[in-house]
Amino acid sequence: MKIVIDALNYIASLGPMVMMPIIILVIGLILRQKLSGLIRSALLVGIGFAGVNTTVNFFISSVGPAIQKMVSIWGLRTDIMDVGWPARAAATWSFPMAAIVVIVVLGVNILMLTLKWTRCVMVDFWSYNHFIFTAALVWYTTKSPTLAVISAIITAVVSFLLADWTAPLAENYFGLPGVSFPTSNSVNWAPIAWFMDKVYDRIPGFRNLKADPEFIQKRFGILGEPMLMGLIFGIIIGLLGHQPTNQVLTIGMSTAAAMVLIPKMMQILMEGLIPFADGIKDMLNRRFSGSNFTIGIDAALTVANPSAIAVGILMVPTTLILAMILPGNRLLPLPDIAYQAMWLAAWPVAFSKGNIIRGWVTTVIITCLVLLGATDMAQIHTQLAIAGGFKIPHGLSLISTEDAGTHLISWIIWKIMSIF
Repeated sequence: MKIVIDALNYIASLGPMVMMPIIILVIGLILRQKLSGLIRSALLVGIGFAGVNTTVNFFISSVGPAIQKMVSIWGLRTDIMDVGWPARAAATWSFPMAAIVVIVVLGVNILMLTLKWTRCVMVDFWSYNHFIFTAALVWYTTKSPTLAVISAIITAVVSFLLADWTAPLAENYFGLPGVSFPTSNSVNWAPIAWFMDKVYDRIPGFRNLKADPEFIQKRFGILGEPMLMGLIFGIIIGLLGHQPTNQVLTIGMSTAAAMVLIPKMMQILMEGLIPFADGIKDMLNRRFSGSNFTIGIDAALTVANPSAIAVGILMVPTTLILAMILPGNRLLPLPDIAYQAMWLAAWPVAFSKGNIIRGWVTTVIITCLVLLGATDMAQIHTQLAIAGGFKIPHGLSLISTEDAGTHLISWIIWKIMSIF
């Protein structure tokens, strides 16, 4: 079992830029896809992931000093340290039952596909860490391997079903035909985003507000173009962070670049992914008539959307304000604040058809739940991190991550299983 765990940890450590091309090659060869097409798809997917990650990380590194300064200016202090999603993911993959969870969930996915209970073919190996996270939460609370595995299975089943439900939206809004997003800590917010959009439709005045990028650009001309919106948002963040003029301009240009380049990188990724997904789908649909399978991949692709990026940028200062005023919150979400903001905005803007105002309001509500969830998980999260080899900084007793709080399904199951 140790060999399996070590292999899983190694593959997971490669990241999606390397891991996804390998997965595409392996699955394609097993299913006898044409080698030349497979190689091209694998390389383009890897290049696309590299481009998206590089652009996002460039933006995050640019706004980082401004965010830190805002924290200092506003006097933000909390007793739970956010150590960032990589630390949470690394600790999760180090969980002793990780290999068991992966094997069991893989079997569950195959069983559900065979019985036609889902259309999602879960090929995103990296996202299995979210199912493992649920198991870890339950195990450290109950010490029951059985309850831990059952919890992971429930998380996976719910995620597959939500991926099926949102697949039409992935195609119609995100422009990803044949693709679905079973990444549990993203798709678990889709029902809330759907519900809130229905609520907005019943509010007089508010329901008539139009704020999608196309309308803004049509109404305001060049002022409404994504790159200029990014420039303005970035400059505002720089000014709020009391940055020098040169840094304010750099943040503005970095944000403008993110608004333009991230969707461009997404186009490269999809140029490789869509032929692969279509080939696999056609082959599976021939063998399993009427199933209409989708390829389940990382929901990180949802951030490559102008409205999600715009709402995410607006959520950077908003999240810091929420961390300061939200009753019950004890987490200061710094390491991943910009990335998580875009991540959380994806389904709110998708269900609102790109409406930035609706998307922002829903993302504020979701972020409040995320902060409270991350705070509530701190004790267990700290145990998991220490067991995974994380060294707690001197002077702190608890750590958590904003990323942990995004796991709504995991939190609900953990609370229910804690009763037993």
